[in-house]
Amino acid sequence: MKFFFVITVFVFSASVFAQDTDNIVQLIENERYASAEKILESAIRENGPEPSLNYLMVKTYLEQDKKEDAREFVEENKLHDLSADPFSRISYARYQLREGNKESAFQVFREILDNKKNKKNAQLLLAIADVMISEKNGDNNFAIELLQAAGKYDKKNPEVDILRGMAYRKLKNASSAYLCYTEALKKDPGNVKAHYLTGQIFNAQKNTEVYLEHYKKAYAIDSTYAPVLEALYEHYYFRDVKLARKYLEKFITATDYSLQNDYRLTDLLYLTGDYQEAINSSLSILGKAKDSVQPRLFKLIAYSYATLGDSVRAASYLNDYFAKAGQESLIAKDFAFRAALSDRVAGNEEKTIRYYEKAVELDSVAASRAIYAAQLAGLYKKAAAYKEQSYWLGKIYNWKENPSNIDLFNWGLATYNAQNYSGADSIFTVYTTTYPDNIYGYYWRATVNAAVDTAMQLGLAIPHYKKLTEIGEADEKTNKAMLLKAYSYLAVYEANNTKNYKEALNWFEKYRALEPGNADINKYIETLEKWVAEGK
Repeated sequence: MKFFFVITVFVFSASVFAQDTDNIVQLIENERYASAEKILESAIRENGPEPSLNYLMVKTYLEQDKKEDAREFVEENKLHDLSADPFSRISYARYQLREGNKESAFQVFREILDNKKNKKNAQLLLAIADVMISEKNGDNNFAIELLQAAGKYDKKNPEVDILRGMAYRKLKNASSAYLCYTEALKKDPGNVKAHYLTGQIFNAQKNTEVYLEHYKKAYAIDSTYAPVLEALYEHYYFRDVKLARKYLEKFITATDYSLQNDYRLTDLLYLTGDYQEAINSSLSILGKAKDSVQPRLFKLIAYSYATLGDSVRAASYLNDYFAKAGQESLIAKDFAFRAALSDRVAGNEEKTIRYYEKAVELDSVAASRAIYAAQLAGLYKKAAAYKEQSYWLGKIYNWKENPSNIDLFNWGLATYNAQNYSGADSIFTVYTTTYPDNIYGYYWRATVNAAVDTAMQLGLAIPHYKKLTEIGEADEKTNKAMLLKAYSYLAVYEANNTKNYKEALNWFEKYRALEPGNADINKYIETLEKWVAEGK
């Protein structure tokens, strides 16, 4: 944001164009340089050049980076001649500073100030100071000296203090700048610029309460003042997008057309949920910018179409984004979004997996990588590729800051389904250690070990099934299915392997107590009772 703070009365009060120049200054302060340029060109064409118009014309050209136009204007109107009015020569010096010819510009200022009369002309001093402050190659310390002198001859003018404050800000002296703006507000409590610039100091310090107070005061004084409208838009952008949109729309109304503002508004149309309007605005920008369009616009269109349920168009525009954006610009979320769109098309499983894997590779945040890993695990589960599913579920467990028992359980189950029994047993060992009162860890340790010891020769599942019964019998109704499996397994093990028929009978009786109508169990119990009675 650039500012024009030289007071209009210093050369304009005696001008027959006073009203026009006041309007031009207001346009420049609101960055309406193109509008100001048109009015100035018309005024100069009709009435000829005069110092006030020359000063504003050169500034307007340079603020639009039209250095060639500024050069032609300076030469055509002989603003560089020693005989030219001091304000016209200041315009020439501004052009020289913009071109990097610092010594040439300073020579002009010295020649102007060699005249003792000029040294006491507060208006001239302000004009030179404004150039020194607003131009990159200016001298802010020299500007402060000039403003201190100007203050002696124009003690009630708040613009002297405002310009001094700006010079101190550029010298990174915020304390002195604050005092200057405070002094300006003492002279003129309704000075919108002083409030805005005070807010800028506290904005740099991230003191939200204070800077917002000054911005709002400035807005109350002049609701069309572009700098504060832009500041309020930027403040609310990450806080309240609806308010941000309100201030941006006001800012756009208060300034000349800018393609950058089209981009800004398009962003907010999307963020406030006007997806079709965001698409329309984006397409309008594409028509204007053509090959110079910012690639991110294609991504915004893609997101908008996706939200509206048109995944085909979304995928098409996202492909355009990938084609136009440099590889270094692509981020993890881009690949995750591409994967999500790809997943909606049958037969795209391999592409989808590749996109999610790229998202994992690019994202440095573990929590985000865990989200992408969950998608990958789901895709591999759908394909019954349990080894790969197990791999990504393990990543989820390790990447989550606070993984749950469900994360651990899913990892263990996928590992079991992949027939990696050793790995599954290790995972469920962690489960039983971490959640010792949870029945599922023991159930799955038993299941895994039973898959290893298929002939029950080693009794690997036995201690886990027994632990399961200890825990499960506290709530037989909830744990019925697991208890029945444990009772059955333990009974068969005791009957067939240890030949402890009495113990086997005990387990079958527990089974029958939970499910009395099972004919097979009743038959086994009847047989075992006979064997026990016979002393077998």
